[in-house]
Amino acid sequence: MDQNLFERANLDHLKKALTVYARRQRVTAENVANVETRGYRAQEYKFEEMLRKAQGNNLAGQQSRPGHLPVGRQGIGQTNGEVRLQESGFDNGINDVNVDQEMTDIATTELSYRLATRVLSMKYNVLRESISGRIR
Repeated sequence: MDQNLFERANLDHLKKALTVYARRQRVTAENVANVETRGYRAQEYKFEEMLRKAQGNNLAGQQSRPGHLPVGRQGIGQTNGEVRLQESGFDNGINDVNVDQEMTDIATTELSYRLATRVLSMKYNVLRESISGRIR
């Protein structure tokens, strides 16, 4: 079977998006859970910035052995996000968690997750129909 069919469907990108949204949701939920914890520092999950850095490198290289370091552009699958402290400057009197902003982030991330899930499901349905020979 032609592997390009699956690559063209961008399944890896959608799966990575689901992973990123799930991680982002976890970090945001932790911020909300600690809204009354004295001295807690709000965190955020950065992925898009890491992806831009990984893909901004124009060098191209190929690993000849498994232990070698990668050179050049990384694909979306090899790019990982990181949890960082937020630099919001917000102070609620106990810590720096802005619960209104966190709730907005939760809603935005949930909508993005639902959209990615729906698109991934549609892509799998198209592949399933193609394999079974159904024509639209």
